[in-house]
Amino acid sequence: MPPNETSPLEGVVAAWAKAWQDRKPAHLIALWDKSDAESWYLSASSVEPFLGNAVVGFIQRRCLNASTIGYQPSDLHLRRLAPDLGLAFFQLAWSEQTNRGLDRSLPIGGHVRVTMMMRQHAGVWSVFHYAEAPLAPLLELQAFYEAVAAEGLDRMPTRSFLQNAS
Repeated sequence: MPPNETSPLEGVVAAWAKAWQDRKPAHLIALWDKSDAESWYLSASSVEPFLGNAVVGFIQRRCLNASTIGYQPSDLHLRRLAPDLGLAFFQLAWSEQTNRGLDRSLPIGGHVRVTMMMRQHAGVWSVFHYAEAPLAPLLELQAFYEAVAAEGLDRMPTRSFLQNAS
């Protein structure tokens, strides 16, 4: 396989997304590099990353505590950094509803950007670094203007100080 081939990386991202949506921690853990004691997982809802074996527990808890998980990657950018090292960068639309309490919680979610690094051991690609972060401000501004354009200028909220100025 040529060193620039990115289809294996795309396959890992697709399998990762499906495993989250299906809430299958065993599938996610199978995609994670458990041999790396310094592997790194930073969720957008966390201040500190989960490191090494703590990632496995985090994945299990999140899947078990959720009644639904939405995980929709878009704008996927893939790059082979070396023959056995790959990078995926994408936007993620996510949602989650938990099982906690007698009344199920309201769904939460949003849009983040993701950096995922993978390495290949014995022909198998595994994730060893995963980080979610807020969208870049320009992307958020672009999405706002796209929403305004889709709804039409008549749907734009009026400002009371502008009505009194004429």
